[in-house]
Amino acid sequence: MLIYFVTLLATIALINTPVPRIVVSAVLTPEAGEAVARSLTSITKDLVLVLLISLYFEWVRTREQGELLRGIDRKLELMQEDARTASAPAIRKLVLDTTPPEELVRTALDRHIPHSADKSSFVSMLLSASRPHHDVSVTLRVDRVEEGVLHVSSRYELMMPRGPVMVAATSSPVHAAALASSSPELFEVVTLPRSTPFEEAVRIFGERLECYVEPTQGAVRRAHFRKVPSSALRKHISLPIGMVPSDVSLFIADLSQESTEMVHVRHYYRWTQTIGEHFLFWSAGRPMFVRTITMDLRELVQGNQREVFVQPFLDTVDSLVLDAKDGHLMLRLDRWLVRGQGVVAIW
Repeated sequence: MLIYFVTLLATIALINTPVPRIVVSAVLTPEAGEAVARSLTSITKDLVLVLLISLYFEWVRTREQGELLRGIDRKLELMQEDARTASAPAIRKLVLDTTPPEELVRTALDRHIPHSADKSSFVSMLLSASRPHHDVSVTLRVDRVEEGVLHVSSRYELMMPRGPVMVAATSSPVHAAALASSSPELFEVVTLPRSTPFEEAVRIFGERLECYVEPTQGAVRRAHFRKVPSSALRKHISLPIGMVPSDVSLFIADLSQESTEMVHVRHYYRWTQTIGEHFLFWSAGRPMFVRTITMDLRELVQGNQREVFVQPFLDTVDSLVLDAKDGHLMLRLDRWLVRGQGVVAIW
């Protein structure tokens, strides 16, 4: 800015001296020199006007900057005063409010497990990319046994934020695990039996897929799922590398129009497995607050004379193998579970 004003003043001073006239007269003719001198008189007026306008805007800018700096000084003084008078609880609250959850957990882990370099795997279990489920109740039941085939039903009851309920089905456990990791917005990922052609298994799965909404007022109603065309899959989920749309089927039920922010949902799923598989299990796929877990295998125990053992892997529950002699076991937890915790029944 200083160079600009000095140059402008020097130009005005120069064109008001005989130098331009003398130089032009020497190079061209005396008449040309006189003509240039007369034309420079009008240019001087324009340059003076430019100088005055520039001075005005520079004064305005300097004034605004001064007010801004004075405002910053006042805010710094207030912050310094707050810092002098702030109590320890207020400072602690400020730090907690402004620190990301991941950093808070890592800081706590540094105190709890200081000699371990890997904190991210633990943090990912606590702060999963999948949104947590609340007030969860799980029931696995063997409905009947026919010629060595178990007909099993699963009931999954929870509170969840309103929005789309997306359930994906694949024919590969590897694909199911990869899809659950790449698309945390999925409600559930199911592996369909390979003994049935995939298209037929998807059709049967869609017919058996049940989800009910229990509003705070009014009757329970069924949420209707629609199958997403393969060409539109990428609009809803992210397919892992190596998977193509033909490897997965996606079903969506839209609960975004519910009147409450949290929606009470009951999800049912039924499948069959051979009695020779010798186990039935449930595990949490995301952080969730679980009320109860129920394993009901009375049809297997009483009707087929099978001895059933139930093994929970839930940390605070007794780690010894529990013998459910009558084939029915309910665990009341009322606590948070992280991904991978659950219960397995073995016969």
